[in-house]
Amino acid sequence: MIGLFEQVPSIAGGAVVILGAFVLAGWALDLTVVTQASRGFPMIPLAALCFVLGGGSLITAVRAQRSATTEAIQQTLAALVGTIAVITLYEYARGSGTGIDLLLFGDKLVDMPWNPPGRIPINSAATLLLFALALLSIPHDRRQRDLRAQMFATPALLVPLVALLGYVFGVKGMYSLSYSSGMAVPTAIGHIVLGVGILFANRERGVPALLMDEGAAGLLTRRLLPAALIAPVVLGLVRLAGETAGFYETEFGVSLFTVSSIVTFVVLVLWSARALRESDKERVDLLAMEKNARAIAEKARAEAETARADAERANTIKTDFLAVMSHELRTPLTAIMGYEELLSDGITGPVTELQRQQLGRINASARHLLGLIDEILTFARVDVGREQVRWESLSVNHTLSAAASLIEPMASAKKLKYTIELLDEDQVIQTDPTKFRQMLVNLLSNGVKFTEKGEVRLTAAVRTGVLEIRIADTGVGIDAGNIEHVFEPFWQAEQSATRKAGGTGLGLSVTRKLARLLGGEVTVASRAGAGTTFLLRLPLLAPAGETVRRRNTPTTPTEPLVSIQS
Repeated sequence: MIGLFEQVPSIAGGAVVILGAFVLAGWALDLTVVTQASRGFPMIPLAALCFVLGGGSLITAVRAQRSATTEAIQQTLAALVGTIAVITLYEYARGSGTGIDLLLFGDKLVDMPWNPPGRIPINSAATLLLFALALLSIPHDRRQRDLRAQMFATPALLVPLVALLGYVFGVKGMYSLSYSSGMAVPTAIGHIVLGVGILFANRERGVPALLMDEGAAGLLTRRLLPAALIAPVVLGLVRLAGETAGFYETEFGVSLFTVSSIVTFVVLVLWSARALRESDKERVDLLAMEKNARAIAEKARAEAETARADAERANTIKTDFLAVMSHELRTPLTAIMGYEELLSDGITGPVTELQRQQLGRINASARHLLGLIDEILTFARVDVGREQVRWESLSVNHTLSAAASLIEPMASAKKLKYTIELLDEDQVIQTDPTKFRQMLVNLLSNGVKFTEKGEVRLTAAVRTGVLEIRIADTGVGIDAGNIEHVFEPFWQAEQSATRKAGGTGLGLSVTRKLARLLGGEVTVASRAGAGTTFLLRLPLLAPAGETVRRRNTPTTPTEPLVSIQS
């Protein structure tokens, strides 16, 4: 029903336009049903024209898409209605005509038994003037959320309502202020329809707001208002019919009307109260459910916060443990490497060739362990946000060549094709050189580690201020279901390959964290058995406001750099 209320202005405007057009057509075609009334008076053509103009103004005022042009048309139509009404009232006040009464079908109107012929009745003219003022106020009310239109339309509705009741109860003085002129039944109905449409043109305030309210106020209004309008009329007709038929005297009829009115409204009030009680009970139940749901949600949120805090605390403890243990392991490992170098250099005595080979294995194992420990330390620092960035300006090609040369022996040992394609024209990048080199080493060593035969290729390019480095291999690849896990700590794609190649499973996780720390990103594309391609993207410029140091190494090679191929 509430949705229907929104269509009331358009429906009412269309109805009065159709009513006015039908009456004008009836006068043009001499339809007896229009030009003669079996009871009362017929509708004046000028009043029918006002209905067409007023209905069109109302329809234009409530259009969803409005513009300055449509508003001007709406105001013009309303002003025409007001002009006709003012001229008519002026004629009554002056006691003479201006000729407007016979503007439409004057030759037919002069023969009608009305005085003056063709003039809109005074009560109808007053109603049209108030409606015109209401129509002119609708745009203002929409902009200012005001009630001007309703203030004009509400008293205007009382006039046709009184006239219509006059016809119902047979009281001529209620619809006619003179012997030969009065408001017609169709005119009264048209006025009521137009007035209701104007009331609902602004549905945010006033009576329409109460009718459309979804709460208790709307429920009570929708139940009582129709009954308040209809019940007295019905009871009055019953009383009048009984008196006319001689069933009872006037005194008994008045008493019957009073008792019937009391009973009717008591029933209506009790019925509405029952509906309000049910509505209020539903509201209380909904509030209780909402309160319960809110309590459950609050408890779940508190539990989630506690779980998150516990998880963060556990993660911090884990990270601190890794950092402490890595430092504790690094110290004796450094001492072992130092003693190995002393022995290899023969400082403590001569070393045989067999002993030198064994010392070399010790050194290689120690360096491998040192690399793993450094990887764990970096992961721990980045994970807790303690890793610092030192922005420096450095050569892209020099950095790529230096990092690639560290992995070249690993590729040669596995007899892999190892290709490094540098930039055609060297560029300067502002980044952290240590972290940049570590990311390159991690990605290149990862490609070599998981490639048994084929090629590992590094390709560099610059696009719109971003350095893009692709590292592709022809290794074991990664299943599509595992692509999302490849950057997780301690995770590796193939466990059999992992055991063979070794490693902590932190390299790719550390690489992504470092790339994001530097404002870049690392992504991967792979298929199982078809190799893997990693894409490292880093901005060429440091973030605004950061201090950038310049390295002593040249930003442009002093001697030609060639791509490494092996």
